[in-house]
Amino acid sequence: MNWERTVSWLGMFAVLGGALRALMAPAAAIWGTDSMQELVPGLIACFLMAIGSLGLWFGQLPRIGMIGGAGFLLLSFGNMMTACLVWSTMTGAPGDGQAAELLQMVNNVASSVGLLISSIATIRSGLLPRWAAVLLLVWPFLSFLPYVADWVTLLWGLSYVGLGLPVWLGQRERASSFSVKG
Repeated sequence: MNWERTVSWLGMFAVLGGALRALMAPAAAIWGTDSMQELVPGLIACFLMAIGSLGLWFGQLPRIGMIGGAGFLLLSFGNMMTACLVWSTMTGAPGDGQAAELLQMVNNVASSVGLLISSIATIRSGLLPRWAAVLLLVWPFLSFLPYVADWVTLLWGLSYVGLGLPVWLGQRERASSFSVKG
């Protein structure tokens, strides 16, 4: 398997992970927050998005730079840490104590810094859709708004689908020049 094919497969993981992440919002609305119908797709999405984050990085490799690569590695690490937190919620593990607080803090820092760096690097590279990179950057802030907070996983997932699709289809250069005519 050559490099382009590998990157394409990693882009597919980002799309699948994003789709599953987006399904968490309607599942929570239907079956309730922290229901198994919400958490199982969320757990699978964490793993797929962690792998897919590497595809988003490799898909922009010529223009992303070392700092952008570090951002995507932090984003991947944050997705894996989120998987640990989702798993602990699914199994009913106690979420109190110093270890749980440390895990949550490390996850928040890694994910936030990774989102910031990778989004800015993606916007600057011009290889992937800028709207998806902006959405990846702003969805955490939207979680503080009433009525929107319950649906931010939909936006998070949509950003991964938007970034992963051009990588999967091998259309990275055209993706950045796409614009909506109004």
